Amino acid sequence: MFWGKEDDTRVVWEQARTLGDDFWIHNLSYAPMNPRPPKSHRWTKPPNDAIKINVDAMVFDSVVGIGIIARDHDGFVLGGRAIFLDDKMDIEWAEAEALRESIMWASNNSVTRAVFEIDCASFVNRFKSQWEDISIFGFQLKEIFGLLESFIDVNIEWVAHSSIKVVDSLCKLTIYKRYTFPFNMEYLSDIHKLVIADAY
Repeated sequence: MFWGKEDDTRVVWEQARTLGDDFWIHNLSYAPMNPRPPKSHRWTKPPNDAIKINVDAMVFDSVVGIGIIARDHDGFVLGGRAIFLDDKMDIEWAEAEALRESIMWASNNSVTRAVFEIDCASFVNRFKSQWEDISIFGFQLKEIFGLLESFIDVNIEWVAHSSIKVVDSLCKLTIYKRYTFPFNMEYLSDIHKLVIADAY
């Protein structure tokens, strides 16, 4: 008996197998229904006139490290910051602060077309949906997203953590050295090695 009808055993088996194939997430004969995002372990180019700004934050022992790096379409580093904060905060607040700092960096450097890449999916979802969040954190994000109004073309995209290795390393470096430092096209050899490794 299948769906209230009495059928031949072979027909029931075929219907059950088809139904199972349709709902089996890891079916090897078809592409998965919920595929994982592609794993890009290196930097990818932004659209032609845009500047790509990678952003990350790290919390370690009541301190926060923030990494920001901006690159043009050809992958040339335009600048960035490594920021040390001696503040205790959870990772979402740290990521929000990192995004705010990156937007401020872009505004101060006359960037009008930008793609911000961050590994915090909740920010990207909130940015894309413009969902009204009445919490204190939601108010903070609304202020941050309000800073984007000065841009001609802007997007915030989610990337896998493995795709923003340079800013992850900047976070670690600033926590280790316990100080904030900006950089421009002339930057430390440590950062240069990370950028080169990220390109290949």
